This record gives sequence, structure tokens and C-alpha cells, in this order.
Amino acid sequence: MEKKKFVVKITELLEKKKKKNFKQSVEVCVNFKDVQMEKPEYKLKLDVMLPKGRGKDLPIGIFADGDTALQAKELTGYVLGKEDILEYAKSKRKMRNYANSCHKFLAQPDLMPVIGRSWGIVLGPRAKMPQPLPPKVPIEPIIERLRKTITITSKKNPTVHAPIGTEDMSIEDLAENAMAVMSAIKRQITEDKIRSVYVKTTMGEVLMVEQ
Repeated sequence: MEKKKFVVKITELLEKKKKKNFKQSVEVCVNFKDVQMEKPEYKLKLDVMLPKGRGKDLPIGIFADGDTALQAKELTGYVLGKEDILEYAKSKRKMRNYANSCHKFLAQPDLMPVIGRSWGIVLGPRAKMPQPLPPKVPIEPIIERLRKTITITSKKNPTVHAPIGTEDMSIEDLAENAMAVMSAIKRQITEDKIRSVYVKTTMGEVLMVEQ
């Protein structure tokens, strides 16, 4: 698939969109054919770093104590230490709300077992289990990379949706992000298994890019 096809359709999509009271996301929708998504070779769980970012500052949650927590608190408002982790674990509602508030999570390696036992039931289904923080490595670059990273997860239906940015991003940047998504998908599911590709905004039209 050529980038210029995305450029043409994203241009058309944004010209047709109606003004909303919020900043709309732009998504790529991919439909597959002749595949059973439950089979391991077709089941998708892909982390894709969008080269041009998401177009918004997404909150990253960090589970940490000590100096790591102090460093983290300068970069994000979502930092929980071990005591907080265990306290939140007493209420599934509190864990759900916290999980939904953050795009992704990082954690000190020594806290991973505690998180797995107490938070796994909430973070696992959301594909938000934390990545371990490498020791003695600056946190800020890791957070910035995570803010640009999306997770594409398939379910039973032969289709996936992936955000590629927001309506106020440049068309070239959105198209480049779309190409990154397609490249990641095609590394696991070959192009002959792709039925069609669409682009859409949160509340707008759906336009076919390729069939």
C-alpha cells in the first residue's frame, strides 16, 4: 500500500468532518479475509510506535518507590508506590479508574510480582500490564516513547482499529503513522489476507483507502 493513498483519503476525510466540541482522533480500520483470528498465527497483539506521535499528551502511569518515584513525579501525575498499589488493590473500581486514566504503565522490576498478583485482573484485559523500568536509566525518554506507542489487539471479529493521531495533525504525519500501522500488521498477516482498509474520525465518516 502506498502512502499517497492515505494522503488522499485522509485529506478527504478531514475536509468532510464536522466541527465538534472536542479534538477528534483519526483511526485506521483494517478488515481481514480467510483468517480465523483465534488462531495463534493471526492473533494480533502488536506494540507500534507511531513515528509522528499521537497528537496529544497521553498520561503514563508509573509504579515505583524511592528515587525512581521522585524522578517519576516530575514527569507524570500518576505514580504509585508499593503501599499505594496494595491499597488500590482493595477496590477493583479504584484500580479500573486508575487503569483507564493512563495510556500505558511502567514499573520498577521488584514491584512487578506484586502488580501481577493484585492488578493483573484489571491491567491484563486492557493490554496495560506495565513494562519493567531498566535500572539506572533516565525515565523521560522511555515515557516519551510510550506516549507514541499504541497496542493493536485483535478479537474474534476479523477487523482491527488503530488510532494514528488527531484531526489537528498534518496530513503527512497522519499518513506516515498509518503506514507504520500497516507495516506492523503485515509483518504478521500477509497482504493477501487484507480485505480492505478504511480511515475514520471519532464521530465522522468512514472512507475506504484500499480494497
